[in-house]
Amino acid sequence: MAFYITLYNLIDALLAVYGYILIATAILSWVPDLANSQLGRILDSITDPYLRLFRRFIPPLHLGGLLLDVSFIVAVVVYFFLREGVLSVLFAVLGRLSA
Repeated sequence: MAFYITLYNLIDALLAVYGYILIATAILSWVPDLANSQLGRILDSITDPYLRLFRRFIPPLHLGGLLLDVSFIVAVVVYFFLREGVLSVLFAVLGRLSA
């Protein structure tokens, strides 16, 4: 039983870290010097494959001279729903395995 709890907590922590990396990528994108730094490039390489799935279908909105990346907002919302779904399914499966 303890193994399943540890496994669940590990997956939960990894998914949470990825969520924080998504948020950090957004914050760094507001400051061009930080986005082009080594940290910015590392975070971008981690999040870009996931974000590209959404950017392919959702173009940025033109607001005057600004571009608003709506795909990022949609990607983050979808990520958090997926995270909750994955954890719920994992909890149910691990609960059955431990019974």
